[in-house]
Amino acid sequence: VVEWATVWLFLMAGAIGLLRSILQHRFFDGLVALFCLFVSGEEFSWGQRLFGYYPAEFFLENNFQQEANLHNLPQSFLQPKWVLMIALGCYGVLLPVMARRPGIPPWLARIGATAPAVGLLPWFTAAIVLLLWYPLSFTGEWVEAFAGGLFLMSSGASVTGSGLMLALAVGLAAAMTSASGRIERGRDVVRIACAEQEIRGLVKDIAAGSAGTGNLWRMRRIHKRLWSSIGEAYLQADELRTFNDVACDESASTGVRRKYGIDPWGSPYWLEVERMNDDQRQVLVYSFGPNRRRDRLDADTPHADGGDDIRAVAMKRVKPD
Repeated sequence: VVEWATVWLFLMAGAIGLLRSILQHRFFDGLVALFCLFVSGEEFSWGQRLFGYYPAEFFLENNFQQEANLHNLPQSFLQPKWVLMIALGCYGVLLPVMARRPGIPPWLARIGATAPAVGLLPWFTAAIVLLLWYPLSFTGEWVEAFAGGLFLMSSGASVTGSGLMLALAVGLAAAMTSASGRIERGRDVVRIACAEQEIRGLVKDIAAGSAGTGNLWRMRRIHKRLWSSIGEAYLQADELRTFNDVACDESASTGVRRKYGIDPWGSPYWLEVERMNDDQRQVLVYSFGPNRRRDRLDADTPHADGGDDIRAVAMKRVKPD
């Protein structure tokens, strides 16, 4: 819900700001609006999280989350935390301060820059501090939504309008959280059966076959995407034979999908291996399922929230170290 709220808040801020910049011929404000629209698109991977399409092979191979976005590429200059901090600092803190300096307002007017209200400056500052401090897990996700609200309130909408749109964004976020698992629901019966076969094949290859490497079995615990496990030499791709031989998906993208460990809904398969004792490892493989989000709690706990993750578990006996 927080991630979808971020999408809607930045989308609204971008749409309102862009319309205002066009009508009033304000170039800088238009750039701010385009930034907001870009953040909105990146946040839900340009539709992948909604429609479950398979992104280009470049993203499957190089993106940390195997999604169609730029900010999760290694070595990308678009690292979310720092880009957001720079945007918050320059737009929400520096620009209002400059706008109050003698001689600066006419220059800002020439480039079409509208400074956020000074009353928002402490809140922009608080967002930056939270990103630097990062007191809790997922602080960044909450700050991104908070930042979307700040950009919306600075987009030119009235106070009442901003408040209504903030409430609307939360409602739309809740709706999209539910809707993202219902798109193309008619095909889920076939996809679920396919994912179940592929997951069983992966568990067989890893727990009963030779796909797992010595690096894997020496670990106390790993929890990684299948593609990351291959890239970090925990798995041998050419030993995932049962998985690749599963005959359940005849689409043109099947070969690419399996090469990069992607499930039928466009999300990565996940591997979790845990040391139970010196000579036993628990091997768990799972998919997020139709709703494309992780619902599982742990390998032995049923879905208390009614989630739809698909998983298979097996034990692997290894030689003690």
